[in-house]
Amino acid sequence: MIRTFRFPAIDRVVHGAGAIATVPKLVDELGGQRVMMVTGRTLAADTPLIDALTSALGPRHAVTYATMRAHAPRADIDEAIEVARAADADVLIGYGGSSVTDATKVVALRLVEAGARPRVAQVHVPTTLSSGEWTPAAGMTGDVAGVKTYVSDPRMAPFAVVLDPEVTLRTPIELWLSTGVKVLDHACEMLWGPRSHPFTDTLAQEALRRIRRSLPVTRAEPGALDVSEMLAARLDCQLAGWMSMAGIVNVRVHLSHTLGHQIAARWDVGHGLTSCITLPPVLRFMASEHPEGVRRVADAFDVPSANRPIETVATETAAAIAAFVARLGLPDRLRDVGARREDFAAVADATIAAGEATGYVPTGGSSVLLELLESMW
Repeated sequence: MIRTFRFPAIDRVVHGAGAIATVPKLVDELGGQRVMMVTGRTLAADTPLIDALTSALGPRHAVTYATMRAHAPRADIDEAIEVARAADADVLIGYGGSSVTDATKVVALRLVEAGARPRVAQVHVPTTLSSGEWTPAAGMTGDVAGVKTYVSDPRMAPFAVVLDPEVTLRTPIELWLSTGVKVLDHACEMLWGPRSHPFTDTLAQEALRRIRRSLPVTRAEPGALDVSEMLAARLDCQLAGWMSMAGIVNVRVHLSHTLGHQIAARWDVGHGLTSCITLPPVLRFMASEHPEGVRRVADAFDVPSANRPIETVATETAAAIAAFVARLGLPDRLRDVGARREDFAAVADATIAAGEATGYVPTGGSSVLLELLESMW
């Protein structure tokens, strides 16, 4: 079979403690004169991070949209587009978590589509491990109540991604840890999908090993590690996030991802928390659909897989993932995050619709999804 492997047009990745200092230079390289920063209220109001970057940008900074809410609501995106137009923004900086990342990409695309500019370059500075900055795609809510919809376009790829572990130190610990589980989700989805590829398999397995090693370290009590040790562990997690998404546009996301998105949209659950809940049951389901992919996940979790029944391998690997989540002190049941059983049918239908858009619908359709949701309850 002949396949073509495509790389999103990300020009560069700058990574390491203090990497945030390179952002003004990146803006200069892009010729940016009217920079708009997109962020959330908490990062802007409760930390010095946004003010510090605004000061470093100096006269290049035109405006900050600082009220992007969780799950990238369409109303907020539309408002940010108008702010960008009024400021005549030529570069967008997405500074925050996955909602900010998704919104920034959609704003950039809509400005180009409207003819405001032939190109609106983006620089992303993530403060969580959700890792959406690596794709030319985004999700948003608000078009249909309680449903997440998707936008995908090559023009949404950022010019640069800046990974600075220092800026993550102010991220709430549950958000940081849960988005680290999202790294597991991305890597597993690359490994067990029907379009898996040797290139992404290699990176995904290394991502699993790194996040298993380093994410628990970042949970250490204040003072238990020196600053350099903590920053090294956090950077390792960031690199794992990169590896978990590198090339994912070629292999696509699958059931855990699409199901998690709809759970998040329906019940306002954080993306990382959805992965804590969906991964073990979905892995057991995938054992029959994509056994070799599940074996690859097992290998990364040090679960023996050779010459063993796939059902046994899947059960032990799912248990290993559940134990990892428990070690982090994160919830692993839908009942613990505000879900409602009466909404299960709507979540199943939305997941089917999203799966049709991304190229994967589980064998058995809605009935299988309802069984999975019950197992997550």
